[in-house]
Amino acid sequence: MTAAANGGWLAGSGSSGTIRWHNGVAEDLGRAFGQQTELNDINSTGTAVGMTIADGVPDDAVVYRDGRFTALPIPPGHRTARALSINDTGDIVGTAGGIGDTFDLTIWRASAPGTVLTVNPDPAAYGYVSPVEIDEQGRILISASTSQTDYFVRYPDGTMTKLALGTDYVNAFRNGRIAGEKYENDQFVTIEWDLSGTIVRQLDRWATGPVVDSGTRTAGTYRTADGSEALGVWDNGVLTHTLVTSADSNGFSAPVITDDGVIATTIGPTVTTFHHSCPA
Repeated sequence: MTAAANGGWLAGSGSSGTIRWHNGVAEDLGRAFGQQTELNDINSTGTAVGMTIADGVPDDAVVYRDGRFTALPIPPGHRTARALSINDTGDIVGTAGGIGDTFDLTIWRASAPGTVLTVNPDPAAYGYVSPVEIDEQGRILISASTSQTDYFVRYPDGTMTKLALGTDYVNAFRNGRIAGEKYENDQFVTIEWDLSGTIVRQLDRWATGPVVDSGTRTAGTYRTADGSEALGVWDNGVLTHTLVTSADSNGFSAPVITDDGVIATTIGPTVTTFHHSCPA
């Protein structure tokens, strides 16, 4: 299980291919064009995006909607593509592989079906450019790598702002919230930044793989005092709930979170969901 969206949607992969869940009911979507397929994201209409795998490497970017898989166009001068994130508008972002193992940010706009756009803030400087996520406002958090990783926010009008986040470990982007991990003072900490790259808050304990909703909630995994792995929920940086613990360091997968109060993870072979509710 790799993605979740408002309205009870989850997406992931199984032994037979791709799987989509809606309100707990699983649907086997199979494989795109008979190839190994992985789903990376889903939106609140149930549209899922991902990629096919050929000879162990990504091949085509695909979208599942209207009951079938469709290949997204590969941009000119590129050989392969991956669809990594989709918002509720239907805008899709990913990467496309070019000659010489370079990768560019790739955008498939819902308002311009059949077209594709590639973006690289500086082709002379960055060989690998990929989205972290696209948010509901159409902003894209971009990771651009050389010997180090730089981050940019690309706005719907095409303008970009470079952010000085000071880390290579950025995991999530939603509603202008940026979350990741940073090594400082001989330890890792979990940080949230705003769109200017300014630190908004630090979680009261280190959470790996943090994910955020559009409000003030964060989910991630952390180590308990006895060394167990725990799935926690923070509000405004303060741990409020521990949802599940495991003595196995690989006991469950990185979580996903939605704006309507669902947090989900995979515990062994089972997808487990938690629903946040306000007290009466």
